[in-house]
Amino acid sequence: MIKQIWLVSAALCAFSAGAIPSESVSVAEALLGRPLTDTERQMGGRDVWRQVQRTDELLADWIAQDARLAPREYLLDNEKAGERLAAALERGGAKAEPGVTLAERLKRYRENCLHRRATRLARVMGEAPQWAYARHYVMGGSHYAYTECLSDAQAERVFRKCGSALCLADAQPDGFWKETVLFETKEGCIRDVDVSPDGKRLLFSYRSHDRKDDFHLYEMDLASRAITQLTSGKGIADYEGCYLPDGSILFNSTRCMQIVDCWWTEVSNLYRCDAKGSNITRITFDQVHDNYPAVTWDGRILYTRWEYNDRSQIYTQPLFQMALDGTGQQALYGDNSWFPTTLIHARTVPQSPLFFAIATGHHSNQPGELVRVDPREGRQEAQGVWAIEPLRRSDGKRVDAYGQTGRIAAYPYPLDEATLLLSYLPEGWNFHPGRRDIDFRDNFMPLGLYWLNVDGEREQLLPRVDRVPCGRPVPVKPRTWQVAKASLVDRSKTTGTFYVQDVYAGEGMKGVPRGTVKTLRVVSIEYRVVGIGSNGNGGRGGGAMVCTPPSVGNAAWDPKIPVGDAVVHEDGSVFFTADAQKPVYFMLLDEKGRMVQSMRSWVTLQPGENASCVGCHESKNGAPLASAKPTKALLAGAQKLSPILDRERGISFAKDIQPILNRRCVACHAAGITDKPDLSDTPIVDAKAHRIWSQAYLSLTHAQRRDVSDDAFRANPEHKVLNWIPAASEPSLLKPYFAGSNTSRLFAEMLDKGHAKGITDAEIRMLAMWTDLCVPFCGDYVEANLWSPNDWKRYDYVMAKRRIGMTDEERRKMPK
Repeated sequence: MIKQIWLVSAALCAFSAGAIPSESVSVAEALLGRPLTDTERQMGGRDVWRQVQRTDELLADWIAQDARLAPREYLLDNEKAGERLAAALERGGAKAEPGVTLAERLKRYRENCLHRRATRLARVMGEAPQWAYARHYVMGGSHYAYTECLSDAQAERVFRKCGSALCLADAQPDGFWKETVLFETKEGCIRDVDVSPDGKRLLFSYRSHDRKDDFHLYEMDLASRAITQLTSGKGIADYEGCYLPDGSILFNSTRCMQIVDCWWTEVSNLYRCDAKGSNITRITFDQVHDNYPAVTWDGRILYTRWEYNDRSQIYTQPLFQMALDGTGQQALYGDNSWFPTTLIHARTVPQSPLFFAIATGHHSNQPGELVRVDPREGRQEAQGVWAIEPLRRSDGKRVDAYGQTGRIAAYPYPLDEATLLLSYLPEGWNFHPGRRDIDFRDNFMPLGLYWLNVDGEREQLLPRVDRVPCGRPVPVKPRTWQVAKASLVDRSKTTGTFYVQDVYAGEGMKGVPRGTVKTLRVVSIEYRVVGIGSNGNGGRGGGAMVCTPPSVGNAAWDPKIPVGDAVVHEDGSVFFTADAQKPVYFMLLDEKGRMVQSMRSWVTLQPGENASCVGCHESKNGAPLASAKPTKALLAGAQKLSPILDRERGISFAKDIQPILNRRCVACHAAGITDKPDLSDTPIVDAKAHRIWSQAYLSLTHAQRRDVSDDAFRANPEHKVLNWIPAASEPSLLKPYFAGSNTSRLFAEMLDKGHAKGITDAEIRMLAMWTDLCVPFCGDYVEANLWSPNDWKRYDYVMAKRRIGMTDEERRKMPK
């Protein structure tokens, strides 16, 4: 029996809601095996129930299950506590019989539960009797991904509480588990444990101090307990590491030195290093956070990717996958979904296409609702998502802070399609939807290490009372993976190829007549390094602050860099060469150079990679189109992209659009001319955004200041004269011609009909490109700035950090 000494605290008493119901007193005394004290009688039923948990955690957890207690429901708060306890004992095989006391029934119930426990845990005790994990407090605050906590963070650095330990749990013959602390810290944090392929070493992230250190990768040899530091760097966080089958390590890192578009927090992308921590190579080149990579049984990597290129930031945290060498980066589930809001901590079931994951929120911590996902049933919304306890179809609810009510789960590790080990909080936590936060004072029983099946049957493996939560359990044993192919990366090359079999295939181009698309445009995105100034977006996908804005509110999140154009053949095929390690997205254009459809995501090639797809948002559960002969694109070979601007750079309103307006429009559209928009280059100061816009830009985008308290400009992306895909558009797939130059009256009803005297086709195409790139103003983050000396100092500091954190490959690409 697990026992703890009860210490009555003022904090605990503060949560009491009146005295324990009189009907529950006898039940409480039976469970405690003694009379209640006068102090206990004045407590609420919840706090007395907690005393039962302190006295015997296993008994309390078994009764909670068999009494069918819901999350946040406490047996002794219930006026029918006696009936609920009797039902629990009945389900546990301790029936009421004449002459049998309640104490005797409880003893029999406990014996039966121990037998049931042995049956439930037989497989895990036989196949994986030892598990490694870290005890650490739940990290995060305003957002699921902000856990880097840099010592020199630009702004937000949430670190709820120090104190952590690296631990082993060993199964014991009597069915209980024994915890061994391998390494602990009072002032820092240990997290993200993984076990080497040979089962002899533990990988983990560790920071020695909240403020004076950063997360780095460390390795412990289990035989000697010797610890080796693998990575380092002041103001750099390396964390969420996992071993790859060849012994190298994939991990998350702030070395990219980026900041999120919608707040002031540093970004982490995925990197790879060798077994000694050397030869660090960047694998993903993503807009904002990647999280928790894990290797699947069949040799893929699952990870969460947060993205919001030309759409809202709230509901776009899909699950991605890639090959072990970083090739084939593509969405696995939820890339065009409102639900799940965030899918994280995913691990596949051995020898199965199913995976378990946590469906959680955007503005929330990472723990949330445990789900099982079958991508064969569909890959968007709730098509393949099953909720647990009992196993049932998910409701697919659309909510920002998803999964924060009910039972709380994290870090699932599947044993098979029905059972798993995980970090679990069956009572749930006290979540405040209005504040989108959690009252952690209410959780003296934290996330613990549990065995669980999909019907909700569970077994608590370790004590929880007054303990630090358990995180990321992993079995300590050798592992093998089915790696089907050798690496396709050729680091002697700087390019790769993209091939699309038929751009008309798939939902993204449904209804578009063949022959419409003439060109595929390749566009790159520049990511910000520092937060200076702000404005905001708002729309059907939600609202957000935008830091270091390159555009007015509701326009492009980031500077857009037109890379080049590729010809689309008559059969819809296209095949071209592109730079590796550069995030790009594609737009399909008609004969006038106007957008038919746009990709609101991006893809990145590894050196030498040959990437391909069937069409535009085709079903990933389908197969390539059958054909008796090669497509025209394959017969012609990979084409070189045709350049668009004078050089590869961001499109700039001042450099690329205003000169056209000055030549063709300003004579009739200047300040003081009645009933006509002012298209002059008069500078307009936006103190909040730290930018200097032009009057022409504000006029064309129909931008206005929202109110006196918020003097930043917001544009109208749905205006009939000029419209574009809103920055806060919904995550679901948009239809062709949703917005842009083909739907704006400026083109079809004005410029095409000679409204601007002398305007050329090339000039109209430039205006169309700018519109379809979501009307950015700045070609980079420095242009048109209104930065103070302190702003420049911050910018230079982070740019210097970016150069330090760069890999050798990235440094070679830096401008001289």
